Amino acid sequence: MKIRQSNGDTLTCKVYIHENKKEENFIVSIPDIFFSIQFDYELYGEALTEHLYLHLFNMLDDKEANELAMRIAQWTSEV
Repeated sequence: MKIRQSNGDTLTCKVYIHENKKEENFIVSIPDIFFSIQFDYELYGEALTEHLYLHLFNMLDDKEANELAMRIAQWTSEV
């Protein structure tokens, strides 16, 4: 499991990223905003960013949701 610190203008939180290589997916959890999501390896790049944004938009404002979605997409591509 990787733990990353996301520092935005209005939100600072820890992002927990677990890669399940056997099932080829990621589980991302952000306890500070009561958010978690699971997605397959097949979802990456712009499609992943958009998918994450749509889920985060329900909890955060537009700018924070977009920034956090881009960070998570970047971090999961590095793992």
